[in-house]
Amino acid sequence: MSKDTELLQLEQFVEKLLQKFSALKEERDGLLQSVAEKEEVIAGHELTIEEKDSVIAARDKRIGELEAQVSAKDSERTEISNKVSSIMSQIESWELSLEEGDGGNGKSDSARKGGSSKKEKGGQSDDGRVQHDLF
Repeated sequence: MSKDTELLQLEQFVEKLLQKFSALKEERDGLLQSVAEKEEVIAGHELTIEEKDSVIAARDKRIGELEAQVSAKDSERTEISNKVSSIMSQIESWELSLEEGDGGNGKSDSARKGGSSKKEKGGQSDDGRVQHDLF
């Protein structure tokens, strides 16, 4: 009987081990499934990160283009400002030369303002000076 008892105890022990093994196997399968789901989520986030990197790169490129445009417009504005200043200076110089050439003889306002001081052809003023290109 002792052998039968020992065999019965051994069978019970093996049965408990098999039950624990089955429970551990189920737990392992659940954990593997959870890990797979989390890896899918992570992969989805990685794709989102790659998309964000692409959007950031496109944004940075656009910012660079806009900065270049702003710089070009600023240079253009400076150039135009310089041209306007030059034109204003030439007009003031021209008005002063008209006043000096007038000598207070009472020329008409239109002559002082340049309305009739240029000839039709050649771009020369009445006193023979050539009007230079303002630009």
